[in-house]
Amino acid sequence: MPKDVLFILNKLRKSGFEAYIVGGSVRDKLMGIEPHDYDITTSARPEEIKRVFKDCKTVLVGEDFGTVGILLDKTLYEVTTFRIDGDYVNNRKPEKVIFSDNLTEDLKRRDFTINAMAMDGDGRLYDPFDGQADIENKIIRAVGNPNERIREDALRMMRAIRFAGRFGFFIEEELFDALSLNAGLLKNIAPERIFDEFSKMITGENPSNYLLLMEETGILDVIFPDLKRTVGFVQFSPYHDKTLFDHLLCVMDNVKPDLSLRLAALFHDISKVDTLTIGEDGRGHFYGHEVLGGDKVEEILKRYRLPNKTIEKVKILILDHMKVHAEMTDKALRRQIKRVGRDNVLDLYDLLIADCMCTRIDRDASFIINRKNRVKELLDEKEMKTEKFLEINGNDIKSLGFSEGKIIGKILKDLEEMVLDDPEKNTRAYLIEYIDKNYR
Repeated sequence: MPKDVLFILNKLRKSGFEAYIVGGSVRDKLMGIEPHDYDITTSARPEEIKRVFKDCKTVLVGEDFGTVGILLDKTLYEVTTFRIDGDYVNNRKPEKVIFSDNLTEDLKRRDFTINAMAMDGDGRLYDPFDGQADIENKIIRAVGNPNERIREDALRMMRAIRFAGRFGFFIEEELFDALSLNAGLLKNIAPERIFDEFSKMITGENPSNYLLLMEETGILDVIFPDLKRTVGFVQFSPYHDKTLFDHLLCVMDNVKPDLSLRLAALFHDISKVDTLTIGEDGRGHFYGHEVLGGDKVEEILKRYRLPNKTIEKVKILILDHMKVHAEMTDKALRRQIKRVGRDNVLDLYDLLIADCMCTRIDRDASFIINRKNRVKELLDEKEMKTEKFLEINGNDIKSLGFSEGKIIGKILKDLEEMVLDDPEKNTRAYLIEYIDKNYR
């Protein structure tokens, strides 16, 4: 354990109190994973914790819930009194907590057996609910009655799926049934809390594992009903050998773990369900699905209160994911860079590559990979490095005798289009000469 954690444990113990690391830090240590942080639980009451650490800086993290923060070497360690939770309100949080002197009572209120273990400063394990055995057997099991644990805090359903997907564990049968039975209770949970759990899932390894579990338990239908409609959806296309849902999961698995990119991958074809038409040749067509999908994903992500910047990027990637043609000139690529944005365009190509790879097993994505490499070269051009790339501006045009108004905006727009077609024309002398010849 880190020396500061041992310092806290030992200082509490020498002051006559019990003290342990608890929860995820114990679980991770037993699994050979370096814990990111350490939660500490103790028999000391909040005022006693502050008294023991009177020579350290302490912060009131949640004194009503028995938590005091101790700041050591710029790191805040949360120390919480043993407690028993009162009745839960709206499947979210306990109405009150009751302090306890009993470690087992404290562990009993926790969600899953793998998180209901404690360890003292000497490395002794306290495991009244056989969490270590469940780790060895790769099982996510509720502490006590699964239905009670889920109804206390419905977000535990998302946590069960996250732990199962992250560690490759199985959800124990009774807990699985409790998830299926109580999935609708997630409607009582704040959207931000749900998405906080979901974002951890889809930015991890093999994010499809989580989505498959969400679909199997019925949770997908509650939090993303539009995505649920893609399950089993046949695309009637010689270019696709997967159902729509399986295609979306494949694309998501094959892009880097960036939140915006993973979201774009997951939702890029979500409106194919609404746009399917069957041609005379029996093939499926989805005209305009990217436009409808862009609007749909904006609606979904706003519901979960994501930052506008994230929503904007996801929508941009979805709107442009169909603009990949057999041949694209440098002129067309420059326009694409300006339209999508230099900060987004390489992510767009990562999406396009994964989209192609996840259609049919024999599809060749090399032409998109080559085009991405050409885009990288174009990004080094002066005209691509800034939004304002012309060698003249509106004031220069006014100095040529043009009055303010729409004409200046039109001239600048025309010049931008011309320079994107041929960057060599972006010189002050040429642009002024061009204006004199064409706008007098």
